Amino acid sequence: MTYFIIYPQGDRSKLSVAELSDAMLYEKSDYAVASRKEFWDKDEAIEYTKQLAKENDLRYVGDSDGYLD
Repeated sequence: MTYFIIYPQGDRSKLSVAELSDAMLYEKSDYAVASRKEFWDKDEAIEYTKQLAKENDLRYVGDSDGYLD
């Protein structure tokens, strides 16, 4: 799996992590991608995104917030 940072539902006041299998990476253009950085470890992606959100005064949203990544 590849994990990357997105603006969930295109909302630029929030950041989230999306995951795609390597075979589905062509769908990445369907997301409002917030960073070119890609991750192969989900926990690392989440921690980086939380820190990025904090540094930029944005809200991190994850699965527990009801968003589909």
